[in-house]
Amino acid sequence: MQYILNGLPIGAIYALVALGFSLTYASAGVLNWAQGDIVMLGAFLGFTFFQIMNLGFSVSLCISMFTLAVIGIMVQFFILRPLQKRQAPEINVVIATLGVAIIMRNIALIIWGADAQIIPSPVSNNPIQFSMLSITPQDILIIAIGILLMLILQVFLKYTTEGRALRAVAQDRYAAIVMGIDAERSDAIAFAASSALGAAAGILVAPVFFITFNMGVGIGLKGFVAAVIGGLGNIPGAIAGGFFLGVVESLAGGQISSGYRDAITFALLILVLWLKPTGLFLQKTRQKV
Repeated sequence: MQYILNGLPIGAIYALVALGFSLTYASAGVLNWAQGDIVMLGAFLGFTFFQIMNLGFSVSLCISMFTLAVIGIMVQFFILRPLQKRQAPEINVVIATLGVAIIMRNIALIIWGADAQIIPSPVSNNPIQFSMLSITPQDILIIAIGILLMLILQVFLKYTTEGRALRAVAQDRYAAIVMGIDAERSDAIAFAASSALGAAAGILVAPVFFITFNMGVGIGLKGFVAAVIGGLGNIPGAIAGGFFLGVVESLAGGQISSGYRDAITFALLILVLWLKPTGLFLQKTRQKV
């Protein structure tokens, strides 16, 4: 039970990153490999606002999310949208996102340097005991804010005009365009939301792990694995896949060895692709046509 409890905080981080992958893939059909480096930028911005400017954790979180949302819209508008308008092959768009990731990494290296940074926890570091189980307040904060953001996203997608338009584009892009929905606007919203979630993941994980200019590579890959496990493009599946991967990693690290966690993670990815390529949590639906 302790290993499962330990896996929930990092699972929430993976779920936020996986949501970013699934949002952009479902709406724009883009596999955004810059998602992990967006997490890194969110961590560095949180460090700047919280540690250097002393703005407070919640204010730093909101400003970081807003800043990265704007950056996400700019990436979609100035880089990815022109490629899609020219009907460039999908591999070209993927390569463009890799280019954006490398640019972000180098900008972070120039601004913040190669030295690792860390954000002090905004809550107590003393573990809270529940019988034989223990959890730190920082882990509770990660889980709580992560779940809150997931719920906000679900409310946005289900009950707002822009959210319903995004879901329509994700379900059938061409039919949505015929019905008068601005698909490009939905793509921009998807990139803004995915970037904001990535920024939140970055600042939430910063008090737990060191912040470095290349930290986004590992987190981005784990978020992608979680998205594939849940069913790429499936929002509830991305959430389930993130928590599932976090718990599996914690169990593997505790029962086998922490040195094998990455190998077990990608072995799980291969197994899912082999047995159920659509993802473990993707539900089948029937429609009459």
